Amino acid sequence: MRFFKIFFVCCLIMQFCFSQSSTYLLKDTTDSNSIVRKVHRMNELDVRTNRSVANIKAGSTGINIDLSELKKLPNIIGDADPFKSLQYMGGISQAGDASANMNVRGGNNDQNLILLNGCLIQNPTHVLGLFSVFNPDLIDQMKYVKSGIPSEYGGRLSSVVDIKNFSSIPPKTSVDGSVGFISSRLSLKLPLSNKFALYASQRASYIGAFVVPMLVKAGINEKLAQNNFEYSDTNVGFNYSVSKATKLAGHFYTGSDRISITENLKYAIDDNKVKWGNRVVGLQLNHLFSDKFSMAHYINSTEFYLQSDVNWLTNLYSLKSNNSVLSYKTDFIYQLNKHVFKTGLSGSFNKTLPAVIQSSTSQQSAISTDLYSKNLELAWYARDEWEHRNLLLNIGMRVGMYYSGLNLFQPTTNRNQSYKAYPGIEPRLFGRWLMSDKSALKVSASRHYQYFSRVPVINFGVPLEIFVPATATIKPSSVWHFSGGYFRNSTQNNYELSAEIYYKSFANLLEFGGNLNDLFSMNEMLSKIYQGSGTAYGAEFMLKKNTGKFTGWLNYTLGWNYRKFDQINDGHPFLATADRRHDLSAIAMYQLSKNWSLSATFVYATGSRLNLPRSWYIIDEKVILEYSKYNAFKMPDYHRLDISANYKLRPMGKLKSELNFAIYNIYNRANPFQLYYSASNENKNYNYKIKMSYLIPILPTVSWTFHI
Repeated sequence: MRFFKIFFVCCLIMQFCFSQSSTYLLKDTTDSNSIVRKVHRMNELDVRTNRSVANIKAGSTGINIDLSELKKLPNIIGDADPFKSLQYMGGISQAGDASANMNVRGGNNDQNLILLNGCLIQNPTHVLGLFSVFNPDLIDQMKYVKSGIPSEYGGRLSSVVDIKNFSSIPPKTSVDGSVGFISSRLSLKLPLSNKFALYASQRASYIGAFVVPMLVKAGINEKLAQNNFEYSDTNVGFNYSVSKATKLAGHFYTGSDRISITENLKYAIDDNKVKWGNRVVGLQLNHLFSDKFSMAHYINSTEFYLQSDVNWLTNLYSLKSNNSVLSYKTDFIYQLNKHVFKTGLSGSFNKTLPAVIQSSTSQQSAISTDLYSKNLELAWYARDEWEHRNLLLNIGMRVGMYYSGLNLFQPTTNRNQSYKAYPGIEPRLFGRWLMSDKSALKVSASRHYQYFSRVPVINFGVPLEIFVPATATIKPSSVWHFSGGYFRNSTQNNYELSAEIYYKSFANLLEFGGNLNDLFSMNEMLSKIYQGSGTAYGAEFMLKKNTGKFTGWLNYTLGWNYRKFDQINDGHPFLATADRRHDLSAIAMYQLSKNWSLSATFVYATGSRLNLPRSWYIIDEKVILEYSKYNAFKMPDYHRLDISANYKLRPMGKLKSELNFAIYNIYNRANPFQLYYSASNENKNYNYKIKMSYLIPILPTVSWTFHI
């Protein structure tokens, strides 16, 4: 708290020192008396434009997402969620119904840099992957970058999603919300003056309490009665215009998720539960020295925790892990002629608990502070974006230094030797050549480092992951990313067409190479985390219709994704878990009338890869599993069709609202979200099985969205 007070005082001092006085020339004359200081007070204006050629002229800073367009997509849960809509874009693979992440161009789930007001979000979506942690009523801007990532972003290998809540002072109090069968939300924006405003929101689901029993009674799937999954989150924040040139903002977010997958009692695996959550608090200061020179400061604290409980052969095992980050970043932007310079510094202190496993048969004890790994990450970056006629270049460099703390992968006696520093130099290059006002070529090459990973281990119907920071024996992950593409619009900009190719070369990726028995010993589990290399390459194609009553787009990705570890698969390359050879998404939106709008989405992806045993046997009443080639098993293909209809109701005074009717998974596709082991042991009569869990059948919803 003292740190935040000091930071606030410093902000006020800087504002006093750098505030600019304004003068206005009232008429063309040599009379100095006509130059006076004149101040006009007016409400802040938010001027925007939706350029139809944005895909042609967009630079390495990424594409600013058209939020109004994404909100027209099927509104399945009462939330027109822009973040989840990213999964319908090229190069992004949705991992499945219950996935909390996305795979971008062959990257792992944890390789995406997700930011909320400049603060790291370590897990971006809520339970089942239907909900994101971002409240659509508060989102003001969203930027997505998957290639040519500029140097101001670091710490992740695959992509950047930069989301900002509204920062202006609203002219009046407003209330937004939604009430539906699955979840409800309520948001408040409250201006206390023309300089200061508060906002708050609350969301919660009630799937297990209301939706699942209703579906069971309808006879759709009786097994759903054994499952439960819920979420809730809270946002609170403020915006303060200290002066015309200085703005201060703060935000707080907390959210929690719970999944419970209960199987029949005749199997040894039952009552599998997982819960996780994010906590975020941050302050942002922006100051405009002139119309060409500005700065921004960010100070943030973020925490993510995960706990998984698994009942295996009558023993309850609990896996706990968490990661907290305290960070500071400053940016300076200067524009000179056709050059835009940007430079800055960042630093973060990380406290990580990789994993703690406790069982019902072992003695329970408090988690020792010695198990935490403490690490420091520092970085400096600079870039210059220069545009001359048809050529645009963005050349940048990021220089980082990472200091590792305690090394859990070494015996206790060797921990004093586990401190190590890792320097990282990351060149970034992006180029765009306008072939005409309707077509462009874009190329990029960049280097990235990642110092923290979330490594999946055996799945028992619920996800189990451990946090692994870089240590004296675990090197940071890195990638070289090369990309190029052709972008073209039709004569009237009615259609957009693009084709891109990419190639990634990964180093020091992490993989859990153990089997089921290794999970129940901390030392054994950590010793089975291996480092290896990988390659990912492919092509992306997009066709989009922008105008008319009927709009939409079609994205198709063809990709290959390989990994190579000396300790896995006899050192031979194997297909990565996130390998999906074909990935297709089709979006259709139709404005039926002034009040009615229709939309539909169809997604298809080849099944992801899994490492499953080909046989098993019993030795001394212990199950021994035998495996064939690593990740040789392919999950069933994933596909799903969703439809939605929106009807704008007649305004009632200040109340504006609409009804949404939607059907998720309209043809009731049984898409398994995980495979897991199941074994019974009745009178030493073992019955070993591999089972699939299906969470979401056809799901009709109705919701009412309102604005006051």
